[in-house]
Amino acid sequence: MKKIILILILLVNGVSLSAQTEVARLQSFLKVGEQLDCGNYSIVFKKVISDSRCPKSVICVWAGTAEVLLEIRKADEMYEEYRIEIGSFIDVYFQLPQLANIHLKLLGLAPYPETPQKIKQSEYKVTIQLEELLD
Repeated sequence: MKKIILILILLVNGVSLSAQTEVARLQSFLKVGEQLDCGNYSIVFKKVISDSRCPKSVICVWAGTAEVLLEIRKADEMYEEYRIEIGSFIDVYFQLPQLANIHLKLLGLAPYPETPQKIKQSEYKVTIQLEELLD
């Protein structure tokens, strides 16, 4: 009986190991206007649409949010634009429907607001992570 259970455990482990998928992961920083070339497509950080995050030196009831505009390009032509809202926990994770097996995760938006200074578009930098499921 112990041998049968051991064989079953080994078989289940073997099946689960063969079903694992490889993931290629790339993390990058982009300033407004910069482009990340990913082979058959690229990602452009177009602009920060809005930034209402609570400044560091202020006590706020609401943490606020920010919204950025990313553009997906294929063969140097605009393919799709995405307006992505990010909050205090910047962990937006969505699948690009036009590019199978590609996931884009926003890891951060810098700089963080401080009073009374207003952040210029040219000062913003977004941290993104791309994950591609490999066959």
